[in-house]
Amino acid sequence: MTDGDGLTLLLMSGSWYPENAYMTLLADALREAGVEVRTPPLPLFFPLTRAVLANRDADAMQLDWVYDYYVTTGTGFGPANALVSFLRAVALLVDVALVSLLGVGVVRTVHNERHHEGLYPWTERLVNECVFAVADAITVKCGAAADAIAAAYRVPETDEVAVVPDGSFVAAYENDVSREAARRDLGIDDDAFVVLFFGLIREYKGVPDLVEAFADLDAPDAELWLVGNPHDNRTEAQVVALARSDPRIETRLEFVPDERIQYFLNAADALALPYRRILNSGTAHLGLSYGRPVIAPAIGCLPEMVPPENELLYDPCDGDGLAEALRRAYDHPDLGPIGRANHRRARSQSWARTAETLTGVYREAAGGNRSMRPG
Repeated sequence: MTDGDGLTLLLMSGSWYPENAYMTLLADALREAGVEVRTPPLPLFFPLTRAVLANRDADAMQLDWVYDYYVTTGTGFGPANALVSFLRAVALLVDVALVSLLGVGVVRTVHNERHHEGLYPWTERLVNECVFAVADAITVKCGAAADAIAAAYRVPETDEVAVVPDGSFVAAYENDVSREAARRDLGIDDDAFVVLFFGLIREYKGVPDLVEAFADLDAPDAELWLVGNPHDNRTEAQVVALARSDPRIETRLEFVPDERIQYFLNAADALALPYRRILNSGTAHLGLSYGRPVIAPAIGCLPEMVPPENELLYDPCDGDGLAEALRRAYDHPDLGPIGRANHRRARSQSWARTAETLTGVYREAAGGNRSMRPG
């Protein structure tokens, strides 16, 4: 018998889709642990309550990215977006309260301290603090995240938050292309020093800061590759203009399918993630999984995520920190040991341990609600 036997979980996420490695790996690990995982559809009105009513044997519900349930940006008029978002937020709070009253344990998993674009901060605070208050359990990915959430909101306290690190992303992506083959495919010289930014390009990820710092790197053989889909047209125009400022910058401003990810990661000497603010980073997990040295600020979960050998984290309060980290990487006599240490760290991260810890959280959350279920 496994820890999750007899436990039924509704895994709810507005960001659920088959290519989402985090959700897929988590669901698979929970099923391996004996949990019956269901991913109900998300209709527009009261999706959570309707999921419970359609799954009356459910014990717990995990909520991940709650922004997707209420943030609205598509009306074409800012005040209308804000009003619709507020009304949808109120509906979400009623929805969560009904789930709790129906006797299903509510587990909120926190991925971000704040909305990445800073949209509707008052509404966001209302939603987060109310959901935190109603939730039977709250989980984060690292100790620093627990401290950050407790400091940012009136509830919860740090000791009320369960720290549940993610497992490894190694198995999620193909990795059978050599450095040489990847570089041939992308047209990169063997002796070039390649710094890679990878992922959806958004304001908080600091791509302009990276371009500015890279400009200070006096290294004709260095290349900066900016790879990923811009969040919007304004961001794309900004990145295109920045790339024109330095002939050493290459761009691939498009969605990268899973089978192509390994070409960019394996061709790079270092992965640069110049976040302006961050709590958790799936791209940093990706860098570890491919054994890339990671250049990033020492914020959020990053200092706990990377091993000590990855000596390329920098102080975000130091205006020259990013440029100095790029220089350290370029001047490093051998980045190989850093990459291998990162890969070992990635392989040591176990989804089985994640699932084991989470099943305990789900059972505790469900235990406090079973007595409230209608007969």
